[in-house]
Amino acid sequence: MKIGILGSSFNPPHIGHLKISEQAIEIFNLDEVWWMITKHNPLKNLEEYLPFDERIEKINSLIRTNKIKVVHFEDKVQSNYLIDNVKYINKEFSNDKFIFLMGSDSFCEMNKWKNHDDILHKIPIAIFNRQSSEEEILKLEVAKKYEKFRLNMDNKQNIYKTLPSWIFIDNFSENISSSELRSN
Repeated sequence: MKIGILGSSFNPPHIGHLKISEQAIEIFNLDEVWWMITKHNPLKNLEEYLPFDERIEKINSLIRTNKIKVVHFEDKVQSNYLIDNVKYINKEFSNDKFIFLMGSDSFCEMNKWKNHDDILHKIPIAIFNRQSSEEEILKLEVAKKYEKFRLNMDNKQNIYKTLPSWIFIDNFSENISSSELRSN
């Protein structure tokens, strides 16, 4: 199977998560998208979090298709870092192909993630434009470092062939964020 992974704290989940998932299913002909929920993003303040069970309930009330599934591996992996969860997924589901889905706002912070270089060598990445221009994204340290591994939409079918591999989906317009929802 071809599976997209949308990693987030889903604090709270929103229509933007759905739109990324739906567009990824269409663009990459995915069989499923896994919403990989984290109990706590290491870069965010723990006091801002809704209870984990409440976030799961909100996710389940939002999802309207059997192509999107909620997964949580942190307890098995004993880590809330993406790199550790990706290693686990690659080992446990070695017959499947994976692509990590993220908004451009997350890509802007990727250089702060634990072993971010290793992530790019373990899973292809699709970045969905959210409040960023392509020009801004290409100025980022990570984008510059991996510029030669970037695919354009015409070559999207090659996303699984070699690593590192990443693609920027510019024609995405859902800019809602969990932070905005919490502040309202």
